[in-house]
Amino acid sequence: MNTFYTFTDKERQNLTTALLRNPHNPYSDYPSFKDFIDTLAVSAAFETNLGKVCNDIVSDRKDNGNHVHILGNCPIDLELPQLDLDNPVSHKYEAKLTFVGEGFMALISQLQRAPLFSYESRNDGDYFTDLVSFNKFKGKKTGFTDGDLIYHSDRSYHPVRADYVSLLGLHVSENELIYTNYMDTKEIKKHLSASAIETLSKDIFETEVDDRSKENNMAWSSSAVHSILLNDDQIRYQDTFTRPLDINNLEATQALLELKHAMSKAAKLRHMVMKGEMLIFGNQTGIHNREWIDVKDADAGRKRWLLKTYSFENIDKATKYKSWATKEDSLCIRDN
Repeated sequence: MNTFYTFTDKERQNLTTALLRNPHNPYSDYPSFKDFIDTLAVSAAFETNLGKVCNDIVSDRKDNGNHVHILGNCPIDLELPQLDLDNPVSHKYEAKLTFVGEGFMALISQLQRAPLFSYESRNDGDYFTDLVSFNKFKGKKTGFTDGDLIYHSDRSYHPVRADYVSLLGLHVSENELIYTNYMDTKEIKKHLSASAIETLSKDIFETEVDDRSKENNMAWSSSAVHSILLNDDQIRYQDTFTRPLDINNLEATQALLELKHAMSKAAKLRHMVMKGEMLIFGNQTGIHNREWIDVKDADAGRKRWLLKTYSFENIDKATKYKSWATKEDSLCIRDN
């Protein structure tokens, strides 16, 4: 994939300097951290190309229907720990002393007017999570394991799902070819019959909850009933997790098989997120996966660390889901 915009070294250094002035820790005092970023966004929009870049991304989505964008040479922390994969979240809290990457992702969100949100059950409501291979999830059904990951839209089992997911490369081995692939819903529908589209648009499917979410709520086994194809060419699907509510519904089963065939034929975008790159893609306008194409050193592949955020498309979307917000934070979402 082509990079949408690459920051010059001077731009990256200036942004890094500005972000390092934020005295607040996003994991212990997110409100103060965000207030600093909101103030910085006002000046950044006028003093750098960042405001224009963010506006151009939003326009490209609306005008051209493009929902995947790559930013190169982004500001990230100069010193980063190698996370302990036995407990990477706790280790990050202790060992990560600067928050340039977090600040940059928050700044992008603010300038796109696409609010970040978090899940109460994920890392105590952190707005920035780590896409790494947890040792305890090795071989489990979750994105926090190693190896390939099936095509999916994040949190397909949850009523509140991100419009956009952002991944920022922190630790990446250039020798291990690990790719993120994206398939747009419009491309998938080109290979579906009208009858399959009609069936996949019915509320006759459910999605199993993944292993990491079950860790916090063992009683939560599956989503409420839902359709796979939604309005505005959106999709709610997780391969092998999403299935007909009624296993005897032949119409639903046949439509699901046709969807799998369509996925094998649909055009795909592929990209290996490098250190200092930011990949932003639609979480409901398409599905994505992870593919270990050529990994010679599995341990190096497992240490790959991408910083991840969820965002709503706009403020109206955030308001739409206010009933799911926690009492303490309007953008921290409950599971039930």
